[in-house]
Amino acid sequence: MPKIAEEHSMDIPHVTAVELPLIVKDSEKAIAMIGGRSRVSEVINSINKGSNLNSHTTLENTLELRLRNDPFHHPVQSSYNTSEKILLKISIPKKSLPKDYYDNPNKYSTKELISINAQDKSTPTYRAQPIAIIDKTYSFKSIADFQISTKNNPMVQDFNQSILDSKNFSTLKQYFDKHNNFNSISDYKDTANFKNNDHQLPPPPILSPIRFPFDYKYQKNPFTTAVKDAESGEIRVVSTKNSIKLYTKMIDYHTNDVPDKPAPELIENYTQLTSKNYPVTSPEYLLLACINWVKEVFDLKPIWLRKQLEDIVPDNLKRFIKQALPYVTFIYKSGPWRFCNVKFGVDPKSDKSFWIYQSEYFRIPNLKFIFPKENSRRIVPNTIIEANRKNKNSSNKEIEVSEYLFFNGVTLPATVTYQIGDILDLDITTIIENHRKYFGRDFLREVPDFQDGWFNRQTMEVVRRIVRYKLNRIVKEEATDQNKIYKIINTDYTSNEDQTMEVDEENGKEVAPNAETEVDAGNDEEEEDDDVDVGVDEEAINEDATIIDEANIMNKLDLLSEDASSKLSQLIGFIKQDDIED
Repeated sequence: MPKIAEEHSMDIPHVTAVELPLIVKDSEKAIAMIGGRSRVSEVINSINKGSNLNSHTTLENTLELRLRNDPFHHPVQSSYNTSEKILLKISIPKKSLPKDYYDNPNKYSTKELISINAQDKSTPTYRAQPIAIIDKTYSFKSIADFQISTKNNPMVQDFNQSILDSKNFSTLKQYFDKHNNFNSISDYKDTANFKNNDHQLPPPPILSPIRFPFDYKYQKNPFTTAVKDAESGEIRVVSTKNSIKLYTKMIDYHTNDVPDKPAPELIENYTQLTSKNYPVTSPEYLLLACINWVKEVFDLKPIWLRKQLEDIVPDNLKRFIKQALPYVTFIYKSGPWRFCNVKFGVDPKSDKSFWIYQSEYFRIPNLKFIFPKENSRRIVPNTIIEANRKNKNSSNKEIEVSEYLFFNGVTLPATVTYQIGDILDLDITTIIENHRKYFGRDFLREVPDFQDGWFNRQTMEVVRRIVRYKLNRIVKEEATDQNKIYKIINTDYTSNEDQTMEVDEENGKEVAPNAETEVDAGNDEEEEDDDVDVGVDEEAINEDATIIDEANIMNKLDLLSEDASSKLSQLIGFIKQDDIED
């Protein structure tokens, strides 16, 4: 341990430090660059007299670093800090200093000299002695403004010599007589043409309003690389991500015949998986195991949300769930069961009992999902209970799902897509039971509706509006107003013959509740943003994702405005992000 000199804190003086963003070899020159000793003393004393440090920086309490002697130079202004630091005096025995120390003292840092001293056991240990407390620090952390050299500017040099450096009246008079008729820029020569020449004007007082540097953290996309086309020689950015073709079957709500088997490519691959004996740790074996597991859960319950499947799948099969689902299920792109995985051959439009599997998603602005805890409570969904009750041949297996995937009206869930039969909120469950009794046979439709499914319009609108209202209140951490709930329940939504519209608060547009939505799919991974616009649900996948390219965009613009399309087409080639210049 080094020896530290013991001094009473009252004996240690308080000093002010100035941190310069440069290597100081000549201290006097460095002091002159910040205004000289008198200026430094003036600024420090102005602080000691009680200047308001919380106010904006003023010339009274600010040091300015000038990198060259030029009246039009833009100086770097200092920042002021009152955090206390200790100034230490380090004494190192001469015997432990390197032999070339005196030839080049700047070669070794203090830390290196201390390390050398610690390794040499034959010399005394260095001593650290506190000699002062630094209670005020001036630093130059702001960026230097853009600089303009006036050395070769005759007009500015004439102004400096005649005005700024003038030592007698005759010099001033001579300058003003020479520029007697010059009142503004309009008096400047050749203003009629105003050619793009150097007009020898003094630089402006400031060029950039940005004082502190900002790190935009530009980084290369790790999943892309630049490749050169062999024929054209053009360099383009391409994805290096190995996308797995899922061959997911997606159908529109109005499709009459539902798929009863997977895509031919999957049938062929499944035959290969079952005909060979793969090692138990191989991807092929685990994919087959995941397919068999998916078959089991869909034999129990015919319609699932993928978030729930990802929650209950065994850990060793979790990364294969997206690949396995297209072997067993298809997906609706629109309608009451959109974003749901439906077992092949199951037609939810054929039986009223499928109302409990209807899905609803909600657009909630400023929604940030909180990562759920591992020990979250798990429950058996009501849809599982109903499926066990109806399926007499099932094993009545009760599968538990994490509670944070369901809407209970109290806590923020980890998803915004819910099956109606699994909603836990008491207001919703009570409304469904009361409406079932009140409407009787009219509670469910004879033919399912594109927007409301099997539900009657009144019940479906009340459920939607209550869930949307409560989600917004939970996100804002505000209490639910029961008067608002009462008003929603008692409002008649059947009088409006037009379809009920939802407002996307992100862009202010109206969309039908179950309108067909263009969604992302076909990749082997999906990422969920912190800020979720649930207009495009993160649970959906789409095999035929649209490729955005130049021609596609221009064709769409032609339909909207031929004039705008023509003007934009002229810009192609000037700004093109997929081209990289060497």
